[in-house]
Amino acid sequence: MQFIDYVDQADWKPSPADVKKMEVQFITFRDYTQLRIMILTTLASTYKDKSDQYSKDQTKRFLETLQIEVDRYIKYATFCYDAIIDMHDTPDSYLEESQVCEDTWNSVHTRNWRTCYHKLSRMLLDSQTCVMEAGVRMDGKEPTDECILWGHEDLHSGECIAAFCVYKVTPYMHEYRRYMGYSVKNFWKPNILDRLNTWHEISNGVKNMLANLQIENIPDEYLTNQQKINIKNELDRIESLRPDYRRKVKAEL
Repeated sequence: MQFIDYVDQADWKPSPADVKKMEVQFITFRDYTQLRIMILTTLASTYKDKSDQYSKDQTKRFLETLQIEVDRYIKYATFCYDAIIDMHDTPDSYLEESQVCEDTWNSVHTRNWRTCYHKLSRMLLDSQTCVMEAGVRMDGKEPTDECILWGHEDLHSGECIAAFCVYKVTPYMHEYRRYMGYSVKNFWKPNILDRLNTWHEISNGVKNMLANLQIENIPDEYLTNQQKINIKNELDRIESLRPDYRRKVKAEL
């Protein structure tokens, strides 16, 4: 959990590089969480049918540890998921911030041209750009009202061409952001969000156990049947993971 120290820092903003690390580590973090739940659940169950004081104390100890860790994992997973979704939701202003334009050049004496490069998302590499080439007339025969609207009264200025490029590329950015948003959410929902629901159920179940736990009379059942089924399904899924499957997951990321 590389970014756990930032979870409670409301003013900390991850960089695109930070978010990429979160994405790469998220599957491993999920499987580690599942293993910890399995270990602590097994340890708590080891002592539950014993009546001596040591076993009762150990049952309570492992349940409390499970409660603390599950809540911590839920908080961290929610933090990383929100950071990933937010970073992919690139604001329109980023087009102008990321824009890099070449010097203005002339193809004919009546028109100035300029080539500009734009990143459609904060998560793209510097080489992954949308290229726009545009020109404006400089002989007064074809007024470019848009330049005036954008605050560039010099109709053949390089700034006007750059602003025009942003205007033209913006619809492509909206389309990219919409489809990328669907893709990111569709990937992380089954891989993280659905697991979070199970972790919440486990957390609530353990809270109820600890609230009702009496050292003199340990309840026979620590989880509801549905919660036990959820845990079993998660543990079965973890046990089914083989090294070759883990390599496949990393390759897909």
